[in-house]
Amino acid sequence: MSDLQAYMAQLMKGCSLEIQETPDRGRGLFALRKPTGKPAMLFSEAPLGRVVQMSKSSRRRGGACFLCGHALGSPAWQLSLLTKGDISLGHEQQPLSEPLSDIVEGKPLFWKRKPLFCSSQCNVEYERILGPLRARRKSAQKFAQYVRKVDCAFHMLALKLICWCLAEAKRTTPAEAAAPLQVLCCRPYWDAVDMPSEHLGDNVTFKEKLRNEAEKARQLALKALGGRAALPHDWNFLNETGYANLLGALCSNCTVVLYMSPVLQHILQVTSMTDCAAKAAALAALEPPIRSLIASQTSKIGTQQVRDQEISWETPSGRLSFSSSIIPPFKGYAIYPRMAFMNHSCRPTCAIEFDYTAQIFVLQQPYNDMDKGTELTISYLDSSLDAQADLIAMGRKRRRQELLPYGIECSCHLESVYYFHILLLHNYCS
Repeated sequence: MSDLQAYMAQLMKGCSLEIQETPDRGRGLFALRKPTGKPAMLFSEAPLGRVVQMSKSSRRRGGACFLCGHALGSPAWQLSLLTKGDISLGHEQQPLSEPLSDIVEGKPLFWKRKPLFCSSQCNVEYERILGPLRARRKSAQKFAQYVRKVDCAFHMLALKLICWCLAEAKRTTPAEAAAPLQVLCCRPYWDAVDMPSEHLGDNVTFKEKLRNEAEKARQLALKALGGRAALPHDWNFLNETGYANLLGALCSNCTVVLYMSPVLQHILQVTSMTDCAAKAAALAALEPPIRSLIASQTSKIGTQQVRDQEISWETPSGRLSFSSSIIPPFKGYAIYPRMAFMNHSCRPTCAIEFDYTAQIFVLQQPYNDMDKGTELTISYLDSSLDAQADLIAMGRKRRRQELLPYGIECSCHLESVYYFHILLLHNYCS
């Protein structure tokens, strides 16, 4: 058994799933038994290395752990970040002040400001994984600055996961440490990423641009890590071909980590309460910061993965109405080892949900009768529970259009089940 086969066998151990080769879609994930429960939870898992690379918009806003992406502090603290500290909520609002996590300061590495963590454990793990880069901190900062310039999160995620593999290699063999990434590498970055609309019709120029960016990032990563000799001799992550294939693997297999802001969840919980004094007090506490957000429009960050909701309630000064888009979700990118083997379907058998720790939960779709041997699939257009009605409502033409950026040429009518190999999960963006 090869190192990669041994890794896949260990990955599936105890979860009633198996990885199988499919005739035309590469590997897929299949059920070994009929699941139970409604909806059945098929499995849950944390990101590889607990590493979540937050999107540029989420990083700018702050409020998430620098390692795992967990929401920091309390809803009150999160709300103060959104309003840039303009609103004082007071300590009497206990529900808003209910802690989600600790706020632990770490040592600066890539940037001048101190990173924040949700726990001392995450701080320690961050140092275990990335601490060695401090020996060449200027080189690490140059890498981070270049990644920001080209505006692609996969470069930073690649460096962090290489560092995680190096840290793991001290606990196990180099081959076992590298297996979670090696098993996903199959094609270069420029063959995996979708072409933005501004480059349509000029494929050669776009691919050359990506090659040049990848090579520059690779050279900077080598300097940050201390040269090729810093890696085990049989790792190819930082030679020209290996780095391009690692970026391609991240493009093809990353999952968008997306979860609702604790502030918005608190608001939805309060507005759904039965009328009472506690509800009135909670709404009164929320009114000033919400009006501040509406007036300043500090958050205009939209996302196609989350539907905006209209929220309103009566106040002494009149009805307060606003869109949930003023409180954007947290968004990041991560590799989930088992989920990376799941293919797309326009009639998915599974849905996914996240919690504030970026833990993923893969659930059986309630309309699907899953038996032994059923392939676990998700839809890239809507990975929520009961997604089929929305997918049908989209219509075939729109589904085809929206799947094209993922590298999928959809020919299904949804009434029949067609599966497609995961070609691309993200556009070229951070």
